[in-house]
Amino acid sequence: MRTVSNSLGSVAYPDEICFAFNPTYIKVSECSAISLTTTVSNGEKSFSLETMCFEKTTIVNISRALQLLFDVYSIVDKRSMKVSVDVSDGASIFSFTTIAIWGNIAPGERFNGARTVRWFKNYPMNVTIFDGASFQEIPPVTGTVATLTPWDYTFDYTFHPASAQIVTCVEDYSSEGVFLRWIDRHGRLQYWLFEKGVKEIKNDDGGQELTMNYVDKKGNSFRSIKRQQYFFSENTLNLCAPNVNEEEYNMLESILTSPVIDLYHKDTSVGWEPVVIDTSTNKRKVEVLQDFEFKILLPNTNAQML
Repeated sequence: MRTVSNSLGSVAYPDEICFAFNPTYIKVSECSAISLTTTVSNGEKSFSLETMCFEKTTIVNISRALQLLFDVYSIVDKRSMKVSVDVSDGASIFSFTTIAIWGNIAPGERFNGARTVRWFKNYPMNVTIFDGASFQEIPPVTGTVATLTPWDYTFDYTFHPASAQIVTCVEDYSSEGVFLRWIDRHGRLQYWLFEKGVKEIKNDDGGQELTMNYVDKKGNSFRSIKRQQYFFSENTLNLCAPNVNEEEYNMLESILTSPVIDLYHKDTSVGWEPVVIDTSTNKRKVEVLQDFEFKILLPNTNAQML
């Protein structure tokens, strides 16, 4: 966190980059005001938070406000943004900016670090790199992807500057399978071509039973004949990434907690279709190479209704 002393008191506030789903605090100590108002804005939307001072100290967590600034319907295209924050006691204002990333980082993890990317050449994909201001989607090339304009933030281990980033692309000419993209916990777009396994179809009934006035060809009437008003089916697809190494497995695990997963329809004009992960337990073995297996739920299929 950054710190500054001003007319409000001693203020500790977020770094130049923060994650919207990590706690993001502003702490004001030695404050003589009764309450403070904090306004979080991206130029299009803004949220105000009022906190009371206790023993000349107040703490406000702006993480929920940061989350609400993002548009969930266009989150694939905009996963980071510049945010302005104003802290006021009614007489004076302290303002700062930060880059908010739609993601979360765990203790010990490194953001924007060097990595190897599997380049599925028969499918549309890019390489995500953070340049210090926003995510950039770079077309993959064989070998090392050149980095973007370096940024000078001194975040040592956790925030790796783009000038030091090396992304190595390894070509993969596979053409058959299920191609998915998703947003990982660090806000990056990830891609993988999975092998298709068993498709499970579970049907269920809906509505009510309708009694039919059935009359056979002999003129006999039967009142016990019924039809169900409608049926729908839930489709589950088993997927597998066989023989992946530890780095690839770590990346693939991020799909298990991603709320944004899209399936690519290669042979139609549909493009990307949203799907969701099936809730289950994923068991990881202690092996150099192993299979990564999981299930996705395809959109429900509804038929006619009586």
